[in-house]
Amino acid sequence: MIVRATVHSMAIPLTVPYTIAYVTITDTVNHFLVLETDSGLVGVGCAAPAPDVTGETPEMSYAALSQLPRLLKNAELANEAFWNSLLQTLIATPSAMTALDMALADLSARAAHQSCLEWMGGANHALKPVTTSVTIGISSLEDTLARARLLTGQGIHFVKVKGGHSVAADIERLKSLRSEFGPRLMLALDANQGYSLQDVGRLEKECRDLQLSYVEQPTPKKDLPLLALAAKATSIPVMADEAVQTEEDARRIGDLGTVRLINIKLQKMGGFRASARIDTIAAEAGMATMLGCMDESALSIGAALLFGAAQPNVVFYDLDGHLDLAQDPFESLVTLQAGKLDTPIGFGLGWSVLPSF
Repeated sequence: MIVRATVHSMAIPLTVPYTIAYVTITDTVNHFLVLETDSGLVGVGCAAPAPDVTGETPEMSYAALSQLPRLLKNAELANEAFWNSLLQTLIATPSAMTALDMALADLSARAAHQSCLEWMGGANHALKPVTTSVTIGISSLEDTLARARLLTGQGIHFVKVKGGHSVAADIERLKSLRSEFGPRLMLALDANQGYSLQDVGRLEKECRDLQLSYVEQPTPKKDLPLLALAAKATSIPVMADEAVQTEEDARRIGDLGTVRLINIKLQKMGGFRASARIDTIAAEAGMATMLGCMDESALSIGAALLFGAAQPNVVFYDLDGHLDLAQDPFESLVTLQAGKLDTPIGFGLGWSVLPSF
């Protein structure tokens, strides 16, 4: 039985601000939901709202989470119908929905003496480090190369370049990265909805031999016919990101028949359960998935790693949102070595000592 639910909010500066197609990011807000049972078990979830992606402000997410202490008093952990109903009330605030789903998974797995990977049915999947991309924001050619040199010096071997302001500038940066670092550096481009069909055509003409892993959301998220044409116009695999948030979105993208990848973010989709359903829809439509993130605590990054270990359809990881947080109560939960992330080991989400926030 749940005897206490508390919400802790943190405003966190970024050590390395970055620019994407429509904004410069200098800080973030994470909310942490802590659930406690009468037997002394504790589960924790994280919400990382991002208005342009999750559709909610930090204030909206916090307001939704602040209703939970009253609603969860004396709730039984085994009452699946109650939890499913409650999760659906948070659908307009997906990061808050994620925090509840994550805390519930953490708590349920601990009650069963399992990791969340086992709890999700992934016990037979070998835990191994996974390669993650690390993002370079929109910047000058010189700054892009300098950032890439720093990252590769730290063992990073997959870089995702943010673009969308100027296809010419994006192409110049990509060509220069490939020229300097050669095939040892994996490259991808995130155009963040900034391209026209003509831009995609130019990218194909000038970058098709650069071996880009994918181009992410090149066109505006609401124009699915344009996305379909863009994906058809290039040999570079096209990934949908902002265009996919719900199961119905995933089905519509699958019906296009040309998009090859979907970016699943736990915070965008609403947690493990919703993300698993979307991953299944993607697989059935012949689309592989990537696990992406916001600027979020290592608790949430670790949750995504556990989810990925249970989902064979996941082929890419873009889980660098915890690396530049100036403070993180769970910073030791996930380690990055030689460009690879280690999946947390232990009961629930893998943390062992509840931080003070």
